[in-house]
Amino acid sequence: MPLLTPSQAAIAGVCMILIYGIMVEKHYVSKSTVFNNILSLLLLLASIKIPYLVLLGLILYLVIGSVVVKLHAKVLFPVFGAKTYGSLALVLVLHGQGYIPYLGGRDLTETFMILLIFWLATALLVNLIGLIYKKYF
Repeated sequence: MPLLTPSQAAIAGVCMILIYGIMVEKHYVSKSTVFNNILSLLLLLASIKIPYLVLLGLILYLVIGSVVVKLHAKVLFPVFGAKTYGSLALVLVLHGQGYIPYLGGRDLTETFMILLIFWLATALLVNLIGLIYKKYF
């Protein structure tokens, strides 16, 4: 008998990424973390149902992340680090489970904008927690 349902396991996995980002990425984001996050997003996109406009935006995010890794552009690593990617993954998993409000009956552009706002809000909150953790721990 499993302890978690698949949706609970997905949310717990994303929370582990966020905890890693907060506790380990205090000073910098490594190239290997960015690479792993890009691969993880590929798997996530293959396993959830999302609108096509959102999928196109995420594919663009993947392409930019791949270029950042290839060029080793360290200044852009935080955009693809565990705190930022984990926030995106959390929003996508919660959307896939139907936990994000205000999406019913919306067109693709509105859905994309709402998900983007939730992602930015989550990323800001996680980064704020990371700053507090860095300062006091």
